[in-house]
Amino acid sequence: MNQLSNSLRHLTWLFSCLAASACSSTSGSVGESGGAEKIATSRADLTVVGPRSVSTDFLDIQFLAAGVAADTKVVFLGDPLDGQVIAYSRATRQQIGTLPQPPPGFILPFIMHSLGEGRVGVLDAGGLPQPKPFAPVHPFYYEYTYTFTPSSGFSATLARFVDSGSIEVSFPEDFVKLPDGRVLMSDAVLGSVWIIQTDGTFAPGIVPKTFNTSDAIPQMVFCPTMPEVTVNGVPFLFSGSTNPGIEAIAVRNGTAFFHSPCVRGLFKFPISILSDSRQPYQRAADIQLVASTPADIQVEELLDMQFNSTDPSDTRLYAAHGLQLEILRIDSTTGARTVLATDSRLFDFPSSIAFLPPVQNQQGGLAFLVVSNQQERTPITNDAVSMNSFITPFLEAKVQVMDE
Repeated sequence: MNQLSNSLRHLTWLFSCLAASACSSTSGSVGESGGAEKIATSRADLTVVGPRSVSTDFLDIQFLAAGVAADTKVVFLGDPLDGQVIAYSRATRQQIGTLPQPPPGFILPFIMHSLGEGRVGVLDAGGLPQPKPFAPVHPFYYEYTYTFTPSSGFSATLARFVDSGSIEVSFPEDFVKLPDGRVLMSDAVLGSVWIIQTDGTFAPGIVPKTFNTSDAIPQMVFCPTMPEVTVNGVPFLFSGSTNPGIEAIAVRNGTAFFHSPCVRGLFKFPISILSDSRQPYQRAADIQLVASTPADIQVEELLDMQFNSTDPSDTRLYAAHGLQLEILRIDSTTGARTVLATDSRLFDFPSSIAFLPPVQNQQGGLAFLVVSNQQERTPITNDAVSMNSFITPFLEAKVQVMDE
């Protein structure tokens, strides 16, 4: 309960800090959650054509979104400030409902991934990261089943609820569900990978022997400082002026991949080691470097990093390159990078990606949505600024890949 109380106090501060900016809508009709409906529009004329993709404005929203998931009918956006997950019709782009509140209520729902048609997973961080002084958070993991038709509307049911209990987590940055039903969750500050077992218990996957600095796993170590950089013309330092040790995590063909901003590299390890008899910290011996961060990039975050969910044979990673205002495609074998899309407005600190499954009778190949949340424009995440300077509306972009 103390952890939850601390999380709520952090969230109250977050509300207060953002109240002066127009980052959440207080107008509009009442949505299914009982609060103000989150109005969304789009501007088809905001289009960026590049050599490898065409990017367009898919949704204009008046709230700070974090996390996106999609299937053939529904698009979900996380609204962490109001503690809800909002559902939109993919076809009409209109709000159709919200996910029901779980038993503890949403605290900070900011990562979500589609788990197949009619099922979505949501990671609730349980509070904001606090590395200085250190304070743990209390994460929750949820899975919802849902249906939607234009005639009967949207309906969702909480199908799975997992409480992290007493495990020590500083900030859960991402999750990925394995084919066998287990879920991997990364801890950005304490440099760990946890396993949510199919029975709902947490087990250490790759976790330091202790959380003393001397025992940190080298490939996942947390950097207590970072250099000041410029993002979209704004001086930038991550909140706490730190670089996380592990953030986005993705899995393909029995191998897990993760990115470390602090250690400056893309790494991998075989999923099989998570079931061996070694101590969790000993499994770190099987972590391998795929590729180092290019030397000309001073600081980088791959805030979301996913494999193409519509093609299991595609071994390339698609990543939100937040500070560089672009979307990357990365060869998971060699680490070679290709810039798929870039634009300072459409990708104003991109943070989340959701692949769009093909729709019958619809033209076009690989496509995905990108949520950007302008992290450089608020002291919540940027120590180098003292006030909010959000550009509204916040944009959700659609990227259509053309060089497949």
